Amino acid sequence: MPKVKQEDLDTETGLADDFDAAITDAWFDVPRAEYAARSGTKDPMLMLHLEGPDLEKPIDQPFSIGAAKQWQLTRNGKEVVSGKNPDAHSFTKGSRGGDLVDRMLTLVGGGDKAKGQKFFLGRDRYMTESEFYSGLNFHWKREEKSTVGGEKRDVLMPVVFHGEATGAAKAPTAAPSDEKVAKIIELAEGKTDRELRQAVLNAFKGDDAFLNEVFTKDLVGKLVEQGKLTKGPGGKFI
Repeated sequence: MPKVKQEDLDTETGLADDFDAAITDAWFDVPRAEYAARSGTKDPMLMLHLEGPDLEKPIDQPFSIGAAKQWQLTRNGKEVVSGKNPDAHSFTKGSRGGDLVDRMLTLVGGGDKAKGQKFFLGRDRYMTESEFYSGLNFHWKREEKSTVGGEKRDVLMPVVFHGEATGAAKAPTAAPSDEKVAKIIELAEGKTDRELRQAVLNAFKGDDAFLNEVFTKDLVGKLVEQGKLTKGPGGKFI
């Protein structure tokens, strides 16, 4: 049997595609210079940090959120607020971030957007807050989408929801046990925030309620505030 197949003769884009990954961190930021030059915008964007077994290394994926509402960074990039209307909490329709949220609602709801909305209402976070996204797990693929100027570009989008194992459950009513907190402190040594979050995902896989506490309620941040976790040089926990 020949070892060479037809698909072996196709070139690749070099961009990550067709993989499982969890959103282990999310934030808002202005685009880097090269992206701003290519996209023609310097407006704040949603950034998702994706980690998973199919990726050689984690990736940071940007999504535009529209300029009409004059988004401004707040909470050190963990949230954006509209300079035009402080009561606005939705991305511009047709932006990549808007497309992302619409897709997430549909996937989380198993094809029923209303069910997906109910899930996110339980998280009690606006799409303009980073906690709306953290801890969810999807299968991702690149899709061709049109820009405002009519150009065709490949955009990374979720296509299957695997989220309950990475924090999609409702927030627990009880505080996390001392044993679990101790485990997080043990895992933290020598790791950055993102490395710790991935280690927690692996260590507590299947414990939906606790993972929800870690990601949606920012348990790591609370432990830092309480002095139970401390960062040293290079932003790593000691």
